[in-house]
Amino acid sequence: MFRIEEQSERPKSSISEETEEGASHALAVSGLTVRYGDFTAVKDVEFTVGRGEVFGLLGRNGAGKTSTIAAVTGLLRPAQGRVRVLGRDVEDGPRGGTWLGGALSLQPQKTSLFPRLTVEETLLMWASLYPEPRPVPALIEELGLGQKARTRAAKLSGGQQQRLLLATALVGNTPLVVLDEPTTGLDPHARRDAWAVINRARSRGTTFLLSTHAMEEAEEMCDRLAILHEGRLLTSGSPARIVRDLTQGSTVTVRSNQEGLAVAARGHFGADAVHERAGGGGTPRFSVATERPERAVAWFEERAPQADVRVHRPTLEDAFLAATGTEGPRASEGSEQ
Repeated sequence: MFRIEEQSERPKSSISEETEEGASHALAVSGLTVRYGDFTAVKDVEFTVGRGEVFGLLGRNGAGKTSTIAAVTGLLRPAQGRVRVLGRDVEDGPRGGTWLGGALSLQPQKTSLFPRLTVEETLLMWASLYPEPRPVPALIEELGLGQKARTRAAKLSGGQQQRLLLATALVGNTPLVVLDEPTTGLDPHARRDAWAVINRARSRGTTFLLSTHAMEEAEEMCDRLAILHEGRLLTSGSPARIVRDLTQGSTVTVRSNQEGLAVAARGHFGADAVHERAGGGGTPRFSVATERPERAVAWFEERAPQADVRVHRPTLEDAFLAATGTEGPRASEGSEQ
């Protein structure tokens, strides 16, 4: 029977002693370039992550997110550039190796659990790798796996396995935690429970670098974001700033059979603001681009009370599509780094 001894007292971490005094960021990436043979996956990427911040990486599949994470966590050596964690170079270790130790933990995008280990055994094993881990029983309860503590990983549902993988990154109690697609496969309730766990860790001072495809997750969790596209950083900043910079205001969509309504709208809002919406029959519709959607709605309610009028305010997904589409903007020189 596989057995792991209970956690015992360990010497205090020396991370604080190794950290460069006065380092203002938990993570600083500058000029990062990653190549696989002749293919350049990441080109001259720069960003910083403040202490206690949740920083998100967004991008299409193949944009360079996972390669960036691999370089940040010391899993691969970049062709060029510098990565500093807690003020120290990642490769500033003996014989050119990494020193990360108890400074950083990672939940990779593609990984697997030991199928015959229980939830408790899995986390005790991971905890043994860190100088000051979190108490395993409390973490199991926090992730909603209390009733599965003695269940083997192979017997867990997909969502439960994903929560256990998240726990393997959090159990180390490291200052920086890197999560690559952490809530993939979770249902909406479990996803929000995972967000709550991350937020509680952040409230204790943990810094997160988070890669995700879920726009709701990025808006809900991240203080700042960086959008990667074809290996380059297009823009970065708060979610609100990115939406503001990359979108053109709100849109009011109108469905109505009322004759002449679209013509009247062009006369009032301007020809360039009104756009016919293609459709396969049914009620004609058009949209109006406006910075004052409430006034536009009131105008239509007065002139066409039977019309179906809906407001669409720009979202992070709209901004992401604008940035990464074929006609999207090029890298912004004024991006917040």
